[in-house]
Amino acid sequence: MSVAFDLFDCARAAGTRTIAIVGTAKNVGKTVGVRALCESARARGIAYAITSIGRDGETSDALDALPKPQLTLPPGTIVATARDLVPRSPACEILELGERSALGAIAFVRVRATSRFEIGGPPTASGVRRTLEQLARIADGPIFLDGAIDRIAALAGGDDAVIVATGAQSGATIDRVAAVAGDLVRRLSIARDDGSRADAIHIDGALGPERASELIAEHRGARVVVTDPTRVTVRGKLFDQLNERLELRTTAPIRVVACTVSSYGREGALDPRALVRAVARATRLSTFDLFAGLVA
Repeated sequence: MSVAFDLFDCARAAGTRTIAIVGTAKNVGKTVGVRALCESARARGIAYAITSIGRDGETSDALDALPKPQLTLPPGTIVATARDLVPRSPACEILELGERSALGAIAFVRVRATSRFEIGGPPTASGVRRTLEQLARIADGPIFLDGAIDRIAALAGGDDAVIVATGAQSGATIDRVAAVAGDLVRRLSIARDDGSRADAIHIDGALGPERASELIAEHRGARVVVTDPTRVTVRGKLFDQLNERLELRTTAPIRVVACTVSSYGREGALDPRALVRAVARATRLSTFDLFAGLVA
């Protein structure tokens, strides 16, 4: 539990209400990380709220049928989940409704007795942001957001502390897992534009490989400003070249505060001590293995 406390303290030190966990792949421990945050808050007597970008807490994954960690929430928790997923029990009090989803309107639920929940959030990034704002009005304490690998756009425009979850499902080797984590952290951690360069090139939409290659070839040394880091779809070496040859900035930075790792994957296990150290080096962030109880 001490490592979970350390992760909780690291995220809370950012000074934001919302703590979001996003993953580099499926089954890298996102929900395990969220559960650790929940248990740490409960152990310290801190009330919290929780919602999800995707769907979490089900017994098995809807896509690959693999078992998933369960979310059991204590009394006092506020949950934002699709109405059709709310347990039919007097232990759950629906306070109000919000965004639409395929499983009914998002219901804001007060947990009155310990209950197991499936959590399904809004289908759009803007809907997630509005749901978080609604939670902030209803609930006290931190708000936990269980993210999704293909929907990081929901991080845009928020004041969140972001934790990146990675693990053996992201690559066959420790070096590959660390490289994938480092790539995502660098993309999300683009620095804020201070407005000091009048000649900056502003990109209103997505910054993809074709546009990035053009900027590198024709505007070396220029400052390029994107609306937010989730608009950058460049990966790997091309992203590194973009950073090396241009000043890449954003008007809405994202605050990445830590990483978690899972050394277990479908094809086998990686050495946990070597993995946590490698990811910490690649991301330059505190890195936690909640299974093995390691921190680097």
